[in-house]
Amino acid sequence: MALDGIILSCIKKELDEQLPMRINKISELSSTEIVFQVLANRERTNLLISLHSNYNRIALTKRQLSSSDNPGGFVMLLRKHLNNGIIWQIDQNCYDRYLLLHIRTRDELYDERHFLLSVELMGKYANLVLVDEDTGRILDALKRIPPFENTRRTILSGAVFTLPEPQGKQDPFKDPVIDLNESLVAQLAGFSKLLEQEVRFRLPQQSFAEIMQEIADSKQLYICSRPSKDEYHVLPLTHLGECRVYPLFEGFEQLYADLEEKEQIKEVTSDLYKFVRRQMKHYQTKLVKLQDSLEEALHPESERTNGELLYTYGSLDQKGLSRIELEDYEGKTVSIALNPRLSVKENANKYFQAYRKKRKGKEHIENQIMITEDELAYLEMIDEQLSFANYQDALGIREELVKAGYLRAKGRPQRGGKVKKIKLYELEYKGARIRFGKNNIQNEYLTFKAAGVNDLWFHAQGYHGSHLVLSGEANEETIRLCACLAAYFSKGRYSSSVPVDYCRVRDIKKIKGARTGYVSIRNQKTIYIDPELDPELVIKYI
Repeated sequence: MALDGIILSCIKKELDEQLPMRINKISELSSTEIVFQVLANRERTNLLISLHSNYNRIALTKRQLSSSDNPGGFVMLLRKHLNNGIIWQIDQNCYDRYLLLHIRTRDELYDERHFLLSVELMGKYANLVLVDEDTGRILDALKRIPPFENTRRTILSGAVFTLPEPQGKQDPFKDPVIDLNESLVAQLAGFSKLLEQEVRFRLPQQSFAEIMQEIADSKQLYICSRPSKDEYHVLPLTHLGECRVYPLFEGFEQLYADLEEKEQIKEVTSDLYKFVRRQMKHYQTKLVKLQDSLEEALHPESERTNGELLYTYGSLDQKGLSRIELEDYEGKTVSIALNPRLSVKENANKYFQAYRKKRKGKEHIENQIMITEDELAYLEMIDEQLSFANYQDALGIREELVKAGYLRAKGRPQRGGKVKKIKLYELEYKGARIRFGKNNIQNEYLTFKAAGVNDLWFHAQGYHGSHLVLSGEANEETIRLCACLAAYFSKGRYSSSVPVDYCRVRDIKKIKGARTGYVSIRNQKTIYIDPELDPELVIKYI
């Protein structure tokens, strides 16, 4: 279900306890998610604002979030006006689905300025609007709404800011007069259909005032799993059965963290998938044509024979023939196609020319086949890496394709600054340290920078996949675990008895002129493993 006004009022209470909040940094997670890194009650935390049509909310989180390197214009405007500002008051009118964040800050002349950030969490109409509170005019919004789309409320830079129209419903916390024969949603501010169902289910045993008091005192989120989707509210959903209970903001993490990461990955990888699949199809088609050309180039003798026969038997000056029948050197009659616009002698020269071209072209075609097969193998590897990439892995793959010249960089290239740290996946297991990568940049960094020369290196044999390094004690148990992980994070994930090569890092060599992540190995051993990931393994992204 979508966030309703009653849940938002409970979120507001939790946020009020953290006021004032100083804004230290503003980042963009995706096109619908913005995060304010804030200092609240002397602790650093993140104020996440999601304007996604299904997952819209505002919440505090300490989860590590992956921000975009090229934020949009609206986020840059927020940074300009709100960085180092103080959120000192939060309002909600009539339990509607929006919060007004009052922010004071100082400009470059150190004059105090006041801004209003309207966080409107209304499903598919969710929006974020920045207002100059001193003038009452809109500076900009995440989603601009021109007059021809909404004549009552225009959201454009320079327009006068107006609040959404009040619905004129009763306050559910102030002894409302309720008609149970009518919809509670239509009578009470902030109510949703789910909350109405729960209230009607409880009314025979509880009074309406007791139910509302339970909501007012709640600081938890109750989540009830359903076949189609999870339902949640700030009171137990007894009409749906047993619920899981979490602290309010932690409950939202449980609901949406994985879903939002998938949305972020989709946003990053959707064009990558299309590009990679399109390029793969192009090279597959090209490879078939090259192989056909090679097949022709491997048999040039017929052209030479035709040319010799035409010189031997043909009327050299005759034109206008489309085909001629001659006796070959073995006494058999052969039919030779001719170009009627050319003489027999000129047709013979054409056959000799085709013969020479095929002989010379064979080497060139074989070279092109090798290049095409290499391109196709590389793109198949990228396609496989995208299938199990998280958001940061996908960004790394995009960066690799940009450096390789396949894609154009988004936004302006950054000059100078800090070198971007390459992160790896890590787990500790019985005193051993295991690290691996999920894209070529991570794999190459791990193998040639992060690993020690005596560490063990693992890779699925004959499959595209992760490089994995084992540091510490290498016994049979840890070797089998590493082999299992290397097989699982490869194209052989769904196969059985996957061969995994392993050797010392000192026995690995980078292939000169090869692509990122390509290596040659020696003194390797091979173990056969059935890939299966233990859900109890704690894999960290460091």
